[in-house]
Amino acid sequence: MEIRAFYRDALGVRDPQLLTMLEENSHVVQVDKGQKVLDFGEICTEILFLASGIFRGYFLDARGRDVTDCFGVLPGMPALPCSGFEKPSPICIEVLEDSEFVAIPIRALLPHLTASMELMSIYNMLLQESLKEHWENKIALGQYSAAERYQWFLKSYPGLIDRVPHRDVASFLGMTPVSLSRIRRELRDKGEA
Repeated sequence: MEIRAFYRDALGVRDPQLLTMLEENSHVVQVDKGQKVLDFGEICTEILFLASGIFRGYFLDARGRDVTDCFGVLPGMPALPCSGFEKPSPICIEVLEDSEFVAIPIRALLPHLTASMELMSIYNMLLQESLKEHWENKIALGQYSAAERYQWFLKSYPGLIDRVPHRDVASFLGMTPVSLSRIRRELRDKGEA
């Protein structure tokens, strides 16, 4: 993979000097299915941008069960906790299929974040997109029936249901795997899925 082309195509970086800095400080990371790229309490020292594959972020509820908070599927999506840079992670990020990331140390990136308007604009765009996705999920969880949440998931994440464990989808949608299975069967019987 050409790192420069990745930043240009996946994140829209245009400034030649910025592309050079990113290319010189980044490296490609291959991660096998089932591996964690960030664990609970771990300090995030690199930003991992998804190049190919799928990851999920999850946390533990009061009973110790994992709750899927997000899925990363699009190239350029950062695999980062919401806790900010260089703080203990409140979530775990797990790879759901063999994946490839472009990684850059946070310490190499931070000085350029305030100096480059383009980099700050990309950072803000990524934050806004993450916030939008999380709010869409929270609205779906709070306002939709279980069947509507599943249909929202199919529309919002086309094809993902066939690529990830259904228990993770059920957790993401705030239902049990048994409920998800029942909803899938009912929609299939109606010819809607």
